[in-house]
Amino acid sequence: MIIKSSMIIVASPWLLFEAYSSTIRPMSSRKFTYAIFGVFFIESGVLGTWIPRIPDLKEKLSLSDGQLGLSLLALPLGTLIGLFVAARIIELLGSLRRACQVFLPLWALSFILPALAPSLWVFMTVLLVCGLTIGLVEVAMNTEADRLEQHFGKKIMSRCHGFWSLGSMVGALAGGVVAQFGVPIEIHFIMVMPLLAIAGFLTSSQLPVLNTVAKQKLQPGEKSALFRLPSKAIALLCVMPIGIMLVEGAFIDWSAVFMRSILDASPLLIGITYSFFSIVMAAVRLSGDKIRDLFSEQLIVQVSGIAAAAGIALFSLSPNVVVAFLGAALSGMGVAIVYPLAITAAARRPGKSPADNVAAITMISFSAFLFAPPIIGFLSEMLNLRFALFCLAPCALMTFFLASEIKPPNANEITR
Repeated sequence: MIIKSSMIIVASPWLLFEAYSSTIRPMSSRKFTYAIFGVFFIESGVLGTWIPRIPDLKEKLSLSDGQLGLSLLALPLGTLIGLFVAARIIELLGSLRRACQVFLPLWALSFILPALAPSLWVFMTVLLVCGLTIGLVEVAMNTEADRLEQHFGKKIMSRCHGFWSLGSMVGALAGGVVAQFGVPIEIHFIMVMPLLAIAGFLTSSQLPVLNTVAKQKLQPGEKSALFRLPSKAIALLCVMPIGIMLVEGAFIDWSAVFMRSILDASPLLIGITYSFFSIVMAAVRLSGDKIRDLFSEQLIVQVSGIAAAAGIALFSLSPNVVVAFLGAALSGMGVAIVYPLAITAAARRPGKSPADNVAAITMISFSAFLFAPPIIGFLSEMLNLRFALFCLAPCALMTFFLASEIKPPNANEITR
């Protein structure tokens, strides 16, 4: 049963790719578009597999909400380290393709360690390692997606993140099923994660090696330190998605705990609820490139900020699972497209190399995504979980007020 669940995660991207085959032209770009979709899918499939097992680890290690929050803090700390050094490491590896080949399998394999952790401090240490690897793979795959988008002249960034949402949905469903049958997390992850690592390497190997890699990866002759800080040119753009990412991060790590402890939901129902959140988010992202053609990016970001705020408020106040489903759907709709838009805008801003700009915005906004869970844990310990989640609603409105930052500063400055 575990093997079947694992094969669903591994095989699903290729089935989904076939559904998109008629929309991707020219034919020569299809293989590479499929490959980057698959990279996003598998990366989030690892995270989705992890989500429904968090309550099990909480019980296994006898952690309070505060201790769980403290433990989860290690993940964003590791991510910060990874994001600081990502651009330089990609430069040393020589190509974004090779970076994905290395980082994606490491991301999957690293999650075997938390499943085997015997204590709180070991748990925190290995989560730091997991955070480091996701920081590296996030920069590599997002920069590669922008590179392919520009090379083939077709918008794919939003759909890439759509496949990320689908991957997390499939992973959460498969993980929820395995958890429902009472399979120990150690056995679950030891069997599943190596399969995902192999799938990640094989999929990354299908990415192209284009002549433009060196120019887009780093400015020619640039000498830079291992640790790279964001430039002032993209500072406010980096801040803009924070509210959205706080909502998404809190929903991923705390929706399972909230539904089990507050709404008394089963592991399978927890997996279904998160999948509901993910499938709405995926639907919006898969339509995102068309939405960008119909509406201004500033309007899209404004509407998204309002939807995310309303959704997390409804979810946190939900008296039953039905209302929680509605809040999950609205939250998924709100958080869907802002981050892909911000990634594209950052990659094309003048100044530093695309990898540096993507690393900068990922460092700030994705760290908010990962810092949200421990913050929620501390607030829940001091007050209660409902109030802690509700506090994210006004944070999401920050995205609404900073929506104008998504616009390029000058049309002539977008080209590299």
